[in-house]
Amino acid sequence: MAASKKYGPGEFCWTDLGTTDVAGAKKFYRAIFGWKAKDIPMGVGDAKYSILQLNGKDSCAIYPMPEEQKKMKAPPFWLGYISVANIDQTLKKAKSAGGKICAGPADVMDRGVWALVQDPTGAAFALWQPGKRRGADLVGKPGGVCWHDLSTPKTGPAGKFYAKVFGWKVKEEDIGGGSYHLFQLNGKEACGMWPEPMKGLPPMWITYWTVPDCGKAVAKTGKLGGKVLMGATPIPNMGRFAVLTDPQGAAFGIFGK
Repeated sequence: MAASKKYGPGEFCWTDLGTTDVAGAKKFYRAIFGWKAKDIPMGVGDAKYSILQLNGKDSCAIYPMPEEQKKMKAPPFWLGYISVANIDQTLKKAKSAGGKICAGPADVMDRGVWALVQDPTGAAFALWQPGKRRGADLVGKPGGVCWHDLSTPKTGPAGKFYAKVFGWKVKEEDIGGGSYHLFQLNGKEACGMWPEPMKGLPPMWITYWTVPDCGKAVAKTGKLGGKVLMGATPIPNMGRFAVLTDPQGAAFGIFGK
C-alpha cells in the first residue's frame, strides 16, 4: 500500500460511497473517472470495501449500504471524512455546538478511528482519527478529489458550528457576480458553502473530483444513466464545475476545463 498523503486536523481526507448497487456504481464511476477497484473484506459476510484507485493511487471507496439503512430507505450518498487529532475531544465539541453523534467512535482495525456526525442543519460528515491510513493519495489531479461544498438552507448556523468544531473561518467572496462562502483553515482555503442550497437535495456535503473536460463528463453521465443537477458552469479564471448523480441517486461534483 502506498504511503498516504498527510492531512492536518480539520482537513477533508477521505470520501466513500454507501450504495445499493456496488457493481453498478463501480461500472459507472470507472467510465467517468477510470477508477479500478481493490476489494477488501469488511468482516461482515461477503461484504467488501472497495478502494477506488487510479494509476495505483487511492482516491476514494465504495461499499454496500447496510441493511438497516436500506430498511430506513436511506438514499445512496457520498460521505466526506474530516481528519482530527483526537476524535473524543472533537465529538464533545460537535455535541456542544449542536451537532448529533449518529455513530461511533469505532476502531477500523489498525487504520484509524471513525465516527459519523450530523451538523445542526442536517448535513452528515465523518470524523477520522488516523492510524495507518491517513486518507486519499490522489488529490487535485484527474480522478482525485479537489473540493468539498456544503449545501444547506441555514448557512449562518452551519458557519458557527464548523467554526466551533474545526476552527474554520467563513469568508464571503464574489465569484462571477455571485456570492460564495469560503471556509478557511489556518489562513488557507479548506472547503466552501453555497449561499443557497442545491434544489432537490437535502442538506449535505458535495464532493468534487477533477476531470480533464467537464462538458464531456456531464454528457457521459447522462448516457450512463446518471442525472445532471447542474450542468457545466464556468468559474471565472478557473474552469467549470457541475453537480451530478449516479444511476443509484448519489450526488457528486466534478471540476475541469
